[in-house]
Amino acid sequence: PRPRFHVDFIIDEEDDYETFANLKKQVFSVFPFFDDQAQDVARFLYGTENPEVEYHDGSLTLTAFMKEYEAADAFANMAEVITEGHRNSTLSRFAGRIIVKLDDTEEARQRFLEEAQKCDVPLPDNELRSIWKSAQGFLKKIKSTGTYVVPGAYSGKSGGEIKWETPIPFDEFTLPQFPIEVLPMVVRDYVLAVSESTQTPVDMSASAALGVLSICTQGKYRIRGKQDWVEPLNLYIVIIAEPSERKSAVISFSTRPVNEFESGYNKQNAAIMEASRMKKRILERRQKTLEEQMSKGKADQADLDAIAAEIAEFKEKTPLRLYVDDITTEKLTSVLSDGGGKAAIVSAEGGIFDMLSGMYTKTVNIDVLLKGHSGDSIRVDRIGRNSESIMNPSLSVLLAVQPNVLSGMMQNGTFRGRGLTARFLYCMPTSFVGSRKYRTDSVPQDISRAYSTLIYDLLDEDNNPSTDCPEEIILSPEADALLEDFANELEPKLRDEMSDISDWAGKLVGAVLRISGILCRANSTVCSVFLDEPTPLVVDAETMKNAIIIGRYYTEHSKAAFSLMGADPIVKQCKYVLSAIKKNGFAEFTRRDIMRICRGIRTAEEVQPVIDRLSEYGYVAAKPVSGYTGTGRPATQSYLVNPAILTS
Repeated sequence: PRPRFHVDFIIDEEDDYETFANLKKQVFSVFPFFDDQAQDVARFLYGTENPEVEYHDGSLTLTAFMKEYEAADAFANMAEVITEGHRNSTLSRFAGRIIVKLDDTEEARQRFLEEAQKCDVPLPDNELRSIWKSAQGFLKKIKSTGTYVVPGAYSGKSGGEIKWETPIPFDEFTLPQFPIEVLPMVVRDYVLAVSESTQTPVDMSASAALGVLSICTQGKYRIRGKQDWVEPLNLYIVIIAEPSERKSAVISFSTRPVNEFESGYNKQNAAIMEASRMKKRILERRQKTLEEQMSKGKADQADLDAIAAEIAEFKEKTPLRLYVDDITTEKLTSVLSDGGGKAAIVSAEGGIFDMLSGMYTKTVNIDVLLKGHSGDSIRVDRIGRNSESIMNPSLSVLLAVQPNVLSGMMQNGTFRGRGLTARFLYCMPTSFVGSRKYRTDSVPQDISRAYSTLIYDLLDEDNNPSTDCPEEIILSPEADALLEDFANELEPKLRDEMSDISDWAGKLVGAVLRISGILCRANSTVCSVFLDEPTPLVVDAETMKNAIIIGRYYTEHSKAAFSLMGADPIVKQCKYVLSAIKKNGFAEFTRRDIMRICRGIRTAEEVQPVIDRLSEYGYVAAKPVSGYTGTGRPATQSYLVNPAILTS
């Protein structure tokens, strides 16, 4: 069959037969996907009805391109050493060429690794993986055009029976375990002990402990990333687990010292708080009496001004309230105001999201959670209530919820559109249900006591700065360089592999900076608040490395959380296409078949990424092309369906 498409190149004017014929042969050696029977100079150009022509404006003629290509190829073959400064660019070009030529195969990857051995200073494995991943993205982009056919289809090497493996469920991920080795030793020991006692993953107790540390340090400390960039230390953490996963037990263990400190503080200061309430009532009665006397002309303006000033300066001593459970946003604002700009939400239910979504009030109001995370001032004026103005609010959130709660959160357009979902760190522990022991070791007293001592130290007003003047934590030069490298590594990914969660990933560097500050204070045993010129806490390189490791952990778990709850549009379409394939009983299909049975998927550019993901997860596979002679373009690519799908 004759080809179904033509490619026109602009070349330098040439009237010599042999030169032109050699140029065509060179083209076929570089682009092996053309009809190798079409190398004679004279070829008929057939006409076609309604031709679809794609024009790509270029800057080189084919002749000039071939000269550059040959020069680069000769240089690559000639060079025994790739010098430092040219390693990334040289290997990136090679990877792009070899993966297009050989497809994403083990042979192509081995050729790439062999080329990498020419570097005079070897590139780290993570950089090589990054270069190859970029090449894979380049290949995927080419494949999505609909004109790419795997090289084996043209060489006649494809064929053979496909060996099917069990498909990877879209709702299951192989996620990393929380890197507990990076936690302060006291916290690490407690996390392991709680995990053993409750028979739950360390992810759950580690994330809960990190949330508690955030509650203890928020408002008292802040961390400076750059000259004009300061972050508070509060975090929003959500643990996602099914019912019967003992979420409440883990939260209870983690917050126990907080509850004990709060109870002890309020008992110790009960008399002071009662005296404060009494003084408030006395001031209010004096005010009312003076107002009545003033209206009768029996009091001076000076007396009224004096009582007004006394009331304005008076600050009632209220009970310490370190965290609240499910609460309305209006009440949360008041709690923040009463707490000097600090508050926390801790819950093992997640009813706060029902409140936020307007399930009970029919209005959606998430401003307090948005501003409580960023530290932007909150001002609320309501009828019948005093105006509330909170400068530099600091709100921490620690939730342990079921997947359906997270699903509702993710699918709420307001929550994601305004950035609420992007503010959370997501933890999705592996379930231990079905493998838990009945008889377990309880948390050792010495480990529990050490953890409680740390929490008391962080909460004790005498050992920490006032929230009126939080202490600033700074970075060492080494820590600053590590954070910069991490930020530079992350930035390009926001447009590529993390584009689906770029709103979340865009806040990751800030979250890592906050975590480094929390770890720094938790590791600090020297108290300097009594000194006239206290030495600031400094995040060293080791602490920053640990914070980055935690950030990478939450990255993988957050990807899974967004994907499972429909935030990844490709996964959502994959499930839709799989359902349509099963409904129609397709054992084999083409892209056109999918576009026919799936409404909303209309173009090759839309369907190909879905097929690629289905293939990657083992649901489908490209049908090998057999009997192709190399003349013309092969038949339309078909895909085979894993038999396990049709019988499930």
